[in-house]
Amino acid sequence: MSFGDSPPLDADRIERLLLMMPNSTSASPIAEIEALRALVSGTARLTGEPFFQSLVRRLAEALQVEHAFDAEFVERPVRVRTLAWWAQDKFADNIEFDLDGTPCQEVYSRGLCHYSDGVQSRFPRDAGLIDLGIQSYLGVPLLDVAGEPLGHLVVFDPRPMSAEPRFLFTFEFCAARAAAELERLRSEKLLRDSEQRYRDLYNEAPIAYVHEDLESRFISANRAALKILGITPEEVPGTVGMSFIPDTPEAQRRVKEAFESVGGGADTSGVVLELRRKDNGKPIWIQWWSKPDLDGKSTRTVFVDITDRVLAEQEKARLQQQNIYLQEEIKAVHNFEEIIGQSPALSSVLKNVNRVAATDTTVLITGETGTGKELIARAIHSTGKRKNNQLPEQYRTVLVMRDIDGFDTDESARLLDINTGAVKTRLHRARQALRTLLAPHFESPEASARSTMADSD
Repeated sequence: MSFGDSPPLDADRIERLLLMMPNSTSASPIAEIEALRALVSGTARLTGEPFFQSLVRRLAEALQVEHAFDAEFVERPVRVRTLAWWAQDKFADNIEFDLDGTPCQEVYSRGLCHYSDGVQSRFPRDAGLIDLGIQSYLGVPLLDVAGEPLGHLVVFDPRPMSAEPRFLFTFEFCAARAAAELERLRSEKLLRDSEQRYRDLYNEAPIAYVHEDLESRFISANRAALKILGITPEEVPGTVGMSFIPDTPEAQRRVKEAFESVGGGADTSGVVLELRRKDNGKPIWIQWWSKPDLDGKSTRTVFVDITDRVLAEQEKARLQQQNIYLQEEIKAVHNFEEIIGQSPALSSVLKNVNRVAATDTTVLITGETGTGKELIARAIHSTGKRKNNQLPEQYRTVLVMRDIDGFDTDESARLLDINTGAVKTRLHRARQALRTLLAPHFESPEASARSTMADSD
């Protein structure tokens, strides 16, 4: 048989409602009130396992049955585990069992379920009923606030029960109380699991996290923060963040501005601060983000170690300065970027370069192949008024022409195994082509004609 679910009741209304109930059960309302008072007084200050143990024990005593247990799902909806089991004047070990073939399965499908006698014959596959010689059974589901089953509460006995079970209201009240406690425990577990996941993320994060008050006194710090700052977990409670700031005007100014921003309720994002490690005093640089808590009494700070980046930037700047210094030193001695030397002959050449570089005069550079004619041309160009302009192509052509003029035709003919006259003819053609190209820049028409006639001879 099944009795419908009762609406939730608060404790203040229980006694009045019991007194208003008709005498439909074998127990009087007064007796049920006394049983309920005993249950409430015995479980009011208990939680967790002690609560469930006290509940099933007092319920069994109130209903005068040998067995009572409460259970929760292990694998919904096929398997449960007992939370506390009162069996013949003592607590039995908790067990897990499958619901299939048991009267407990009926509880989840029908709601409150009562078999006053012959329960073994109805569920012949339930070995537990047979082993204990159980004849009667009363069970009710434990429902959460959404009406979903969490487990069930059961009393059973080797003797038959009345068709109208004693203290039915008390039984349902206990089931509601057990469901509330079970739901509370599950919520606590979810909260603990969530806190543990957060704690793991907080402690193991590669980014430093610090919780501190507005005076920079540490409340907590994760492992990354401890590693960067050079402190131990035991030192955290007495640590003041400002103690890591070096006593330099720039460092003090930057941190003062950052803390004033936080104290004013503003976010501080990406500020670069210079600190000193507590364990060895070595300088470190961090990029710092801080945000005040909603209560306005503390801040949540995040920072990353950028020491390697800052040191690399400092080294880069040092090398750039050193490079500029060395270039200026070279120019101070030679005033030429591509020519290095201090011999008297080279010094004389460079002196002449300085003299002609300041003018717009066309310069003819002569010399054997490989002696650095183009370097001299570049030195004249880069040292004088023409340095902001591109080096004219005709300068390079003149250098090539001078190389042609110094070409050894006899040696070339021997190496190439060809007639010397053929080499001279090709050189003559090349010379003529170059002179024709350069004539508008370096020679008058009369001089060009005379040069051409000379080559013809």
